[in-house]
Amino acid sequence: MEDRAEAEKQKNLGNDFYKKKKFPEAIQHYSSAIELHPEELTYYTNLAAVYLEIKEYERAIEQCDHAINKARESGNYDFVKMGKALARKANCLFKMDKLDESIAIYNEALLEHNNYDIKEAKKKVEKHKKELEDKAYINPEIAEQHKIKGNDLFQGGKFVDALKEYDEAVKRDPTNKALYSNRSACLLKLMDPVRALKDAEYCIKLDGKFVKGWARKGTAHQQMKEYHKALDAFKEGLKIEPGNKDCIEGGRRTTELI
Repeated sequence: MEDRAEAEKQKNLGNDFYKKKKFPEAIQHYSSAIELHPEELTYYTNLAAVYLEIKEYERAIEQCDHAINKARESGNYDFVKMGKALARKANCLFKMDKLDESIAIYNEALLEHNNYDIKEAKKKVEKHKKELEDKAYINPEIAEQHKIKGNDLFQGGKFVDALKEYDEAVKRDPTNKALYSNRSACLLKLMDPVRALKDAEYCIKLDGKFVKGWARKGTAHQQMKEYHKALDAFKEGLKIEPGNKDCIEGGRRTTELI
């Protein structure tokens, strides 16, 4: 019991130094706590937190593994502490850019302790992984190939197939305003004005002077029977290009519908 009380004292001293960012001292006290009472998982995870702060990730993982192994050996462990040890290990793996391994360990942590913070940490890793994958997927040359295929299919009246090509083109080049305009036009043919409007507005966000974006926006509002919004969009397009046929015709047709 005396050893355990002294171990807690050492842990608390470690916590104080950790908060003050005096990491060598924190390491010393957490290590002392482990020596005095090696069965307590918290001491290992606290020590791992220090190594995590100073970017010694391998050593942090080593401490997490000590805690995990101690827990498994006991056969009667605290699920919350086990979940924390696994989550801390997963965070170290994330910092090391081992994203798949990190997600796998987070899943293990959630099986032990279905905790909100662990869920959010896992989501952060998954989001980062997706962003990297999306970035690696970008290729404007391949996007142009899909755009050309989409245009051919659109001209042939195969709008569903054209939409698939435009979808892929947008994934390959997500800042190309022309691709959103083409997809918007395709969605209008498929009588899906809500999604068409979203693409049109993104065109305008990318380039407020892009007349086709205003024309698509106007047509989408027209299909949704939002006639005054449609007229406003066509007028904005005509301010940029007074002779634009799509905006002129769109305005005339909308006025007739009103």
